[in-house]
Amino acid sequence: MIRNFKFNKNPSISGLYTIQTSNIYKSIWAYLGRFKSKIYVKDTLNNQIIENKNLIEKKSEDISYLIKQSEEFFNSSLTANISIKPLIIYYGILGLAKALIISGDNDFTLEKFIDKNHGLSVKPIDDNEKEVRFSNSLIKEFCYIKRDGIYPLFRSCYCENKISHDTKISFKMLLSLIGENWQKYFDFFKEYPNVLECWKPVNGGVKTLNDSKQLFNIDKLINNYYLSFFKKNKETQEEALFRIFPNLNNNYQKYGESSYITKNDVFSLDYVIYVTETEDQNFFAFIQPFSEFNLTDFDVYFLIFFILSNLCRYYQDKWFKIINYIDHYEFFLIENIFEIAQYKFPLLILRELENKDFVFIKNTNF
Repeated sequence: MIRNFKFNKNPSISGLYTIQTSNIYKSIWAYLGRFKSKIYVKDTLNNQIIENKNLIEKKSEDISYLIKQSEEFFNSSLTANISIKPLIIYYGILGLAKALIISGDNDFTLEKFIDKNHGLSVKPIDDNEKEVRFSNSLIKEFCYIKRDGIYPLFRSCYCENKISHDTKISFKMLLSLIGENWQKYFDFFKEYPNVLECWKPVNGGVKTLNDSKQLFNIDKLINNYYLSFFKKNKETQEEALFRIFPNLNNNYQKYGESSYITKNDVFSLDYVIYVTETEDQNFFAFIQPFSEFNLTDFDVYFLIFFILSNLCRYYQDKWFKIINYIDHYEFFLIENIFEIAQYKFPLLILRELENKDFVFIKNTNF
């Protein structure tokens, strides 16, 4: 990994980083906006960078520029027409991803990205994929992960396990990992997505101990109604969870009557049950589509908007047919995904840059 990933960023005082606000988006950027100040970035990096202290000055300057530009991209996307919105959001995501990469104790500065490609490809490799690309279908779209480039570097900020070169990720698979849209997904595909809704847990997904352990409490976390969608035959709750969450068997050990705790300290998201949260504080555990690596919110939104940005930039005829419901009504599945990304991705980066688990709660009384 190219930076020091800290799993539990919460302080000992519970709720210290819970912010009540009338506008969550603006509040996230108010906090993230502090990184537009080179001095603030420098003070932050001084506590995190040991081996590459000679680069702190340059890194601080670069991060401040990236945050400034990313904020402009995201703000522009709020009012941009849907015909160009994915491209604007993607460039905002790309800038925030670069900022996170540079923030690590590594030798990366903006100059290192000049010759770097995106680390992804949407190029069809056979006739079937060409047919998908030149159809009006969205859900059959895809991308390929490459060995080198910005995305693999970004992923190495929070995961150890690399995704193999030319691994294909389908758009449908990415859609199945958006908890906010599980009902849309279920209605459209007549199958349950790769998320399992949880009762409201502690510390952004599951209880964490001593800043480095994850505690997964089966009785208090899992919503049995949603688990029933996944149970087979006469499986018990525990048997079903062990089947759909292989990490529970591989990387956890029994802790009390109905809980499991990670065997080792968590310094990467590869070895835990990944739990995402919505703006309304609903929680969903990812049922991982691949056995070789974990996908996270970071991956989902980076890859989705890479795919969508390519469609709206290079395949305008297809994109306009999609957004105008010509031949298909698949755009129904992603109509709200732009708002989700505008909220979620900056929040993810804020938490990483600050090493604090900020939570922003809408307060209509303001």
